[in-house]
Amino acid sequence: MRIATQTDALGVRVGDKTAVEMIARAGFSGIDYSMFPMKDPKNPLLGDEMPAIIDSIKEVAHRYSVPFTQAHAPFPTMRHNDDAYNNFAFTAIVRSIEIAGRLGVENIVVHPISLLPQGTDFDLNYRFYQRLVPYIDEYGVRVCTENMWGHQDGHFTRTACASPEDFRQLCEMLGSERFGACLDIGHCGLVGYKPSELIRALGREYLCALHIHDNDHNSDAHVFPFNGKINWADTMHALYEIGYKGDLTFEADNSLLSCPESFLQTAECHLHDIGLALIDMMK
Repeated sequence: MRIATQTDALGVRVGDKTAVEMIARAGFSGIDYSMFPMKDPKNPLLGDEMPAIIDSIKEVAHRYSVPFTQAHAPFPTMRHNDDAYNNFAFTAIVRSIEIAGRLGVENIVVHPISLLPQGTDFDLNYRFYQRLVPYIDEYGVRVCTENMWGHQDGHFTRTACASPEDFRQLCEMLGSERFGACLDIGHCGLVGYKPSELIRALGREYLCALHIHDNDHNSDAHVFPFNGKINWADTMHALYEIGYKGDLTFEADNSLLSCPESFLQTAECHLHDIGLALIDMMK
């Protein structure tokens, strides 16, 4: 199993090319390219300079023989009654799929539409993901949906794909040829589920990617595992039980935000070692 982590916070702090170098030097065998800044219409990745920027980042990864294995599209995917934003967001998501293809990643995470205060709008999400099919085929990347959460009246709410049943149902509607599921481990507890419940509901057929991080079930903290309330032994056993064959990809960057720059490399090495410990628990 490859251990990967995202470029997000590291890239913001030191630039994407230096982030890739640090991830590689920490021993990771995969890189998750975060495209969250593409929410800004002025982001250069949305312009003509995109190929040169992405190729220069890919060259750094190639120098260290560490592939890009996963990517994350900008979000939110859609907003209530905001056609201007929604048209832009779709364009940005399509560009992110193009970038993912250029990087050679296997899976790109594209958030489901979470407009309902509770549950999943299956028809809306099905129509949205089907619009991506031509680009999935053109760029050769699998699109993964993700379990989400909302916040209303001071409480977390179970929005798109939050429950095991909803997540499984949307995956069945989309099929497993072009689409898959990325289980965000930290999101599960926010809405009252164990990660193992969603892992077993999705099974090996649909679960093809992970977002690994921890929290105290009171905030979407995105901190390193073993710093929150997630039962990692139970989670890793469930992955073992279904025969999970995907990557172990961290989305735990908030633990890096308070690190002095001189400590970032050490922190990345520590995160990689946490990955080794988690894999050792898969039994």
